[in-house]
Amino acid sequence: MSRRLILVSISLGLSLAASALTIGCLYVFSSPQARLRYDLSTDQTNGVSDRVLKAFAGINQPVKLTAFLYSEDDNLLSFNSNVYMRAHDRLRLLIDDLSARAGSNFSSLIVDSNSPLVEQQRLQQLYQRQLGEVVVLSTADNHVVLQFDDMFEVSQAVVDKKMPSRLRHERVDAALGDAARRLSNADPFEIAVVKSVADDSKLQPFLEFLEREGHQVEHLQSFAQVAEHDLVIIPGQTVLMLPADLAAAENWVADDKRLFLALGAFAPDEIVAQWNEILSERGEGFAEGLLCEAIPIAGALMEGRAECAVLEINAGQISGQHKINFPLIRAQRSLLFAGTRPVLFGNTTNKYSQSRLLRTSPNAWIDNPMTGSQFARDISEKSTIYPIAVVSSAWGDKPSLRAGRLMLIGSDEVMGGHLAFNKDWLATSIMFLLGDELEKTGLRSISELPFHPSRDSLVTIKAISLYLLPGICFLLSIIIWLRRK
Repeated sequence: MSRRLILVSISLGLSLAASALTIGCLYVFSSPQARLRYDLSTDQTNGVSDRVLKAFAGINQPVKLTAFLYSEDDNLLSFNSNVYMRAHDRLRLLIDDLSARAGSNFSSLIVDSNSPLVEQQRLQQLYQRQLGEVVVLSTADNHVVLQFDDMFEVSQAVVDKKMPSRLRHERVDAALGDAARRLSNADPFEIAVVKSVADDSKLQPFLEFLEREGHQVEHLQSFAQVAEHDLVIIPGQTVLMLPADLAAAENWVADDKRLFLALGAFAPDEIVAQWNEILSERGEGFAEGLLCEAIPIAGALMEGRAECAVLEINAGQISGQHKINFPLIRAQRSLLFAGTRPVLFGNTTNKYSQSRLLRTSPNAWIDNPMTGSQFARDISEKSTIYPIAVVSSAWGDKPSLRAGRLMLIGSDEVMGGHLAFNKDWLATSIMFLLGDELEKTGLRSISELPFHPSRDSLVTIKAISLYLLPGICFLLSIIIWLRRK
């Protein structure tokens, strides 16, 4: 065989091998799971959040997202409005990121006016799609539908002034997370939230929060209406229980059923006395008084301000000995309690195990408005550590519904005005009381792909790009100029 023929054969073989390798690499890296993405935006909005990923991870079967990206509303198209264009671009971005990070159980399909007409009709008939429905999350036995209004807030066009519609706000990430949570709970827990005050409209965000977590929520007028619910929540109380309500509450606690009770510092003494009597056999209850702590202002601790009654519970005040707090400690999160009273525990029989979940700092005191200045510690007011959240459960193997799980917290603002600062901890606490897996809550630790730099990392990256790299180039130019000189 001639040398030229050998070289031609080797070249041809190498070319075929290189082509096969290139095609194989393109095939492998074309899948969404193999893409490497970097979200360098300061607020991390160019990808789905951890909450969405954890919600999809909680679905134990294959899930498919079908997005119908149609421009259907004429009001949003008038005067050359770009609402649909921006909204669809946002959806495509997040769906692409979700496909890359949600794992092999997730698949997505985008349908628009350019898709085959037969395929459009088939999918619309399959999901019985109505006008305005954009996203369908489906499993083998269930599906959840998201409409355009669920994800985007727009301003209507003004015909007289020929002003087009504008895209004001979007909550695609939150809507996807809520839909995935609802989809993961095919058999949701039934939670009874007992009416706390005459006008408890401020409780509506808490009820919506429970529903977004995938629970079936019933808002009751009194404790006597509680039936076979999985959990009863008392988010504060200002009205005394009637005899029927009192008997129902006593039976509920005596039967070791699940209860989540929150009473703030301003709850009437008669109500506190009622609950302390009900909880006396468990050795738990509520103490009197408003807890305050000095707040740092301009590097010094200040007293005498209303902000002293708002307690920030940081990592050192969160017990690491109970699994409710494990996700919170791993995430290095703090909590915010306002209008807080101390809780009592420890005087119990061997029937129950008790754990202190949260406490104040050693500088906290019970403020007495009758002596001295308000929100300022007097000589008679002792500063020490006070427990503000405790949980207990019955020893031994018992049915989940009668495991004796009971939780007391000394602030009803946790479920009211300060709900936004305590959502993750509340979600974990409720899942523990229900006996469900804590991994389903929003703070479950999972491996993150792609890389999301923290704020400190962003500062480092900016410093390197703005100072280090130009500095090195300038230094090299000086060295080269000196050498040439």
